[in-house]
Amino acid sequence: MTDLFHSNSETFCLNCGFMKSRLSRDDPPAFPHHLLTTNDPPSDLEVAQVQGILDTLHDHVSDLDASINDVGEILAKLRSRRKNTVDEIHRGRAILSVIRRLPGDVLGEIFSYTTPDESHRRVIDRSPWVLGRVCSQWRAISVSLSTLWSDVDSSLPLPVLMSQLERSKGCGLTIRLIYSETEALDPLIDCSTHWETVDIEMGVNMLPLLDRVYGKVPMLRHLKCRDSTGVGSCTSFQIAPNLSTVIINGKAMLRLPWMQLTRLRQRVPSIDDLTQLGSARNLVELSLTNTVSLSLSLARARELPEAVILELPLLRVLYIEDGEFLNFLLLPALENIYISKRPSSLAAFIDRSMCRLRKFTIIDPDVSTVIRVLDCASTVIELRLQLTTKHPGPFVSYLTVPSSFNADSRPPCPELRSLSLCTNVLDDHQSSQVVRMVESRLHSSACSSLSICRILDLENSKLVDYAYKTLDELRGGGIDAEWLPEKSARRRLIDWREEYV
Repeated sequence: MTDLFHSNSETFCLNCGFMKSRLSRDDPPAFPHHLLTTNDPPSDLEVAQVQGILDTLHDHVSDLDASINDVGEILAKLRSRRKNTVDEIHRGRAILSVIRRLPGDVLGEIFSYTTPDESHRRVIDRSPWVLGRVCSQWRAISVSLSTLWSDVDSSLPLPVLMSQLERSKGCGLTIRLIYSETEALDPLIDCSTHWETVDIEMGVNMLPLLDRVYGKVPMLRHLKCRDSTGVGSCTSFQIAPNLSTVIINGKAMLRLPWMQLTRLRQRVPSIDDLTQLGSARNLVELSLTNTVSLSLSLARARELPEAVILELPLLRVLYIEDGEFLNFLLLPALENIYISKRPSSLAAFIDRSMCRLRKFTIIDPDVSTVIRVLDCASTVIELRLQLTTKHPGPFVSYLTVPSSFNADSRPPCPELRSLSLCTNVLDDHQSSQVVRMVESRLHSSACSSLSICRILDLENSKLVDYAYKTLDELRGGGIDAEWLPEKSARRRLIDWREEYV
């Protein structure tokens, strides 16, 4: 069937492109040539002739304008038809889409990776809610997967919250409790037997509510409690047979099943609290903040009772702000330690605990302290230091293995494989020292090869010339080398800390 488009001035065939319009008329007559090439005045007859030509040209312009408008309409119609055709193509491709043919169990596995992170938990226009708006099949699958609904946000409207609790169907719940969200607290408290991970913001009126969960948290594994007011002691989690990880921020005071904990992060505000910490003998990871004031209190005590020396026989990872607190710890299994202040007690601690440390992160030590510590830590594999000294050269020289060393000699840190050095004073000469040190360890038979070298430059906002030179030399030797300028270096320092806290 012929598809014609009609307008006031023309007919256009959408199939073959034929156009019948006033554009096909003869060309208009020309002006008298001698009047175009001279400045002679026209005669009366020529004036009438020129005026007639002008009228004809005006008519022709009108025809052209009309044709342009008609072509615009034709173009708009063609574009509309093209869009509709492309939409049809998309719809057809959707029919053939692989995801449309996936089995329900595979779709469910994919859905499990769509749950929002912490920053987006409060948006109901995200997974899992949005999955049910795609099609009936997706809705049926998402509703049937209780684990998709296990991360419960107490800020949701009550009907939505109740729907989510119903869909979770008794699987372990991750919830956040804030007392200001009173409407949601009762249903969340009532389902405490299914709590698995709980984040609580304590308040003066929260304790009576939490009393209702005493002995009713059999699935609880992870507990985070925040309290900036010190509302009192909470005993609600004293009976929690599966509780293994606890994070305590602020002034929260909790009675816990200390013996079964394996991971703990808390402030240590007083000597009295050391007793309960000493009871946590199964801890594997421990993060202690606000330890400066406590270590000072312990140091000033006239008599230090034997109980003050805390032995945690299974602890492998320790974050501690004040290194002086190490004077009161005995950790024979420790492998990984982060110290942010005053690491001078670390050497004595290593000797006393007889631990085999594998990873150090030390912030702002002096070079002599680092060397003294490393003399006691021959088992270290990874070393991360932030040195603010103006002369890091002695430390680099300490790690350099002389060519005279043989396989029977014992260089410093013979098992060292990864070094991260953060400084704001590493110049061209000192960079060359680093290269020579790495090469000496790479070629020495007396120690393991140093295969990873990171330099964190706190002084320069971009890589300087000698940084490129250093990287070329290190990478040329097969080293995994990285030089981070100021902004990236500060981000990496934060990453170091966040591994622990």
